[in-house]
Amino acid sequence: MDSGVTPGRLPRVLPFDVADADAWGCLSLVPVGNIPLTSDRITLRPPTDAGAGSAQSGSSLPGGAVRLSRALAGDVPVGWEVRVPLGTESVFGGGESYRSVDLRGTRRVLLNSEAEGEFGAGAAYLTVPFFWSTAGWGLLLGTGGPVLADIGAQDATAARFVALGREVDVTLLRGDPAALLRSYADRTGRVGAWPDWAFGTWMSRASYLSAAEIHRVLCELRAADCPVDVVHVDAWLAGNVFRDFTCSWQPDRARFPEGWTDAVRERGVRVSLWLNPFVLAGSPLDLELRRKQLLLIGPDGAPAATCDRAHRHIVDFTNPAAAEWWGDQVLHLLAEERPDALKLDFGEEIPLGAICRDGRTGLEVRNAYAALYQRATAEAIPAGQVVPLFCRSGSTGSQATPCHWVGDTPSNWDGMAQALRACLSLSLSGFALVGHDAGGFYTPGSMALPARRLDGEDLPFTADVEPELFGRWAQWAAFSPVTRFHGTGRREPTAYPEPWRSAAIAALRRRRDVLPLLRAALGEAQRTGMPLMRPTALTHSHDPLARRAWHQYQLGPNLLVAPVLAPGGRTTVWTADDEWEPIVGAPRLHGAGLHEVSVGPDAFPVYARPGTVPQARDGAES
Repeated sequence: MDSGVTPGRLPRVLPFDVADADAWGCLSLVPVGNIPLTSDRITLRPPTDAGAGSAQSGSSLPGGAVRLSRALAGDVPVGWEVRVPLGTESVFGGGESYRSVDLRGTRRVLLNSEAEGEFGAGAAYLTVPFFWSTAGWGLLLGTGGPVLADIGAQDATAARFVALGREVDVTLLRGDPAALLRSYADRTGRVGAWPDWAFGTWMSRASYLSAAEIHRVLCELRAADCPVDVVHVDAWLAGNVFRDFTCSWQPDRARFPEGWTDAVRERGVRVSLWLNPFVLAGSPLDLELRRKQLLLIGPDGAPAATCDRAHRHIVDFTNPAAAEWWGDQVLHLLAEERPDALKLDFGEEIPLGAICRDGRTGLEVRNAYAALYQRATAEAIPAGQVVPLFCRSGSTGSQATPCHWVGDTPSNWDGMAQALRACLSLSLSGFALVGHDAGGFYTPGSMALPARRLDGEDLPFTADVEPELFGRWAQWAAFSPVTRFHGTGRREPTAYPEPWRSAAIAALRRRRDVLPLLRAALGEAQRTGMPLMRPTALTHSHDPLARRAWHQYQLGPNLLVAPVLAPGGRTTVWTADDEWEPIVGAPRLHGAGLHEVSVGPDAFPVYARPGTVPQARDGAES
């Protein structure tokens, strides 16, 4: 009988629900020793392994020591606990967090999941086992599997991290927040190339259904002088991608004739196309990849399916032959369809019991899988050709590939606040380029519409977001690192009524004036690891009030942005000084501290350092 245990590896089936933070309480902990809060790296191995736990020397961090324990399920070792003492500091990182930017007092499982707009209990598309504290310590766990992170929730005096795996690398860092992010980037990679045009406005919906429809939309936007620099298409493939959510690599020539991307480019607009790493079970492509043994397999030797949809098989990027095959598909796509950018969707929901070609289990690669998929895509792009990648999932090192958006947030005021928190927490996890779906991805009852439209039902796209919400989200998008409109309904500003139509278009025009600042901030990110979106917890970590100001951020060093997150146009802005000038009609700020700000539809709380942004083109007070 198969015991489910591979020699030297974890059992393929664990006796608890990994996704449930409470279930981890079944693990017993056996202390194995303490190490000083010093950098650099140690490797935790079973005591019978040679060289276990040898730590390199480094500079001491303030306060206490790190306690190490083995985690056991019954009598089976399944991982390690790392416990760090806590004082009064705040703790950040961990990837996307839709509930809280400061993780102090929270407990969650880092487990990349298809959240489908439901972000309770800490669900996220992208998690990173990297954490740092305003007390000057940082911690990076070298694992691609789930991690339990308890940041003073059960014990206010300690942050506990339980990583599953026979071996776990632990890297301890020290320094101020900027130094910690630089150290993380030094070890895991810096943001990749992002061309100037990709800082423009991306227009999308789920989905543009034909090349003819795209040209109609572009005519409408240009007639209104609404900026549009990139158009993205999800449903360019044959079949119903919104029912299968797989990738056949076969374009639908009835809707997107040969040369259609060239025709869009002739209008001065670039094209982005959608990809994902899943294959429709039983399709000719699936049979080919089975024959070549390029898919993840299950314990029974048959292809493994994603946890959420049994008809999706999974390319195994731990197999060099599979990565090479994937690269060939990317090269063919670039040559034949000639997209300017690629949206790399999905990469979550890898079954924990899957078996990879390199011997790891799905448990060990659950979070790392998306980074493997994104890296294989990036490495396939010919040298000297810049094709920006716009990704959803990821983990350690994914910041190199280089832009990530925070997934399918709902089209309501709470959804916009969730998206902001996720962008801020992702930035504090070492991701320099982040984005969100301007307008939100879905309204109630709309998630099934894309598949029904591709089935041929006559279901017109409508402007389904509440107009004030759409206008405020569009203004925020205009002053985000990357500006992309996307959702199940219409997200073009021209579809919405006044005054929000004009407010959104004006904000996108004003974005053009700050592009030099964004390019400069990207250069800084590539040198230092500093993100473009900088929460006050990063720029003023010494100030407890600043660490709680999750509703605002600096965009590079010279812009201050405070999105309006509720109806009525009121928000608050915290400043450390009064060296800020409004550039989109908001009232001036006088002195340091917390300011109550009220703005009409044509104004937005974005401020610049004096002399860094030109006056608005229409000459209006900015």
